[in-house]
Amino acid sequence: MNKEEAKKIFGENFKRLRLQSGMSQEELAKALGYTNRSSVNKIELGKNDLPRDKVARAAQVLGCSPLDLFQEEPADVVAETKGAKFIVEFQNLTESNQALVLAYMKALSDSQEREDGNT
Repeated sequence: MNKEEAKKIFGENFKRLRLQSGMSQEELAKALGYTNRSSVNKIELGKNDLPRDKVARAAQVLGCSPLDLFQEEPADVVAETKGAKFIVEFQNLTESNQALVLAYMKALSDSQEREDGNT
């Protein structure tokens, strides 16, 4: 893993843990001693590193182990997070739009089954 990949993984974990804790970027920035949220945003995007002296504080604020910030997420955690996001978004739709989404998903599934049967 190169440095850019490591920053990306750290940033994704940083964001996921921030969201799980219910904090805004601005709240986390203040807790870490930054003057505005742009520093947190750049870390989450993998553009900037979190300085070493702030890693322990970030873990404490986010209620996790410092290791949690660095570990690659297992695929099932990623899928679970995406699934949870989908459910929340789906529940926010009107009943008629939910029906449209379900019909579209059924059409996609049928299409995929036909493609899989032809390969």
